[in-house]
Amino acid sequence: MVITFVYEHNFHWEDGLYEALRLLSKYHHIKYVNLAKEEYVKDDNITLGWGALGSLVDKTIRNLDNKKGLLIGGMSQGDLSCYDVVFYETEWHGQFINHKNKIHAFGVNTRIYKEMILPKIYDYITVGSFSNWKRQKLLLKKNGKKIAIGEVQKHNLDESMDIVFDLVVGGVTVSDMLPPQNLAQFYNMSEVCYIPSTVFGGGERAVLEARACGIKVEVEKDNPKLMSLLKSQLYDEEYYMFKLLQGISTLIT
Repeated sequence: MVITFVYEHNFHWEDGLYEALRLLSKYHHIKYVNLAKEEYVKDDNITLGWGALGSLVDKTIRNLDNKKGLLIGGMSQGDLSCYDVVFYETEWHGQFINHKNKIHAFGVNTRIYKEMILPKIYDYITVGSFSNWKRQKLLLKKNGKKIAIGEVQKHNLDESMDIVFDLVVGGVTVSDMLPPQNLAQFYNMSEVCYIPSTVFGGGERAVLEARACGIKVEVEKDNPKLMSLLKSQLYDEEYYMFKLLQGISTLIT
């Protein structure tokens, strides 16, 4: 069976989904279409897309007449009736999704994110784009040596730079996003991963990546989504692949 996987990435991609798809290729042939670099040409394959509702991926594949599924990016909600199967990232989010064929599918790449014997340099690390809903400024209330690793919003530069400025003035080391292998090293060189995001601010992947690296993770109590991941199963690439395989099996008749 051929699966056309449609996504949109402008950066180095080697997360849990990437690894899950690599494992999935043992069972099905995966044809990749990156909308950031090429146009999607309609085919008759089963189509899976990764993206938020309203994203370019969603707009590109939702009206296809072949079997299709969406891996919902983030907390987006809306009309999913056009999809034959939908995958959601957290069990907490799943309770708000209205679809007859919904499957939890998520995980981190434990081939990269794992415990390493490295010196502890930072008391706190936070990871995520420099945006208000990530609430990185709360890191300033923490004591000790701190580092914030994230991406500056190219289309919302003022907001990002305001956050970066306050962090730097407050003595926090600030870094652009790093390749996964280097990010895993920084997790391992930190005592605590602090992800203060709002419930709409992502952070799911960072929480699980830090857990996979064996360090303590703290989130804010007003975020039940991330709170649920502190004690959940450590979802990895094998789990992710199995759940995608489960969903695909419902499309094969």
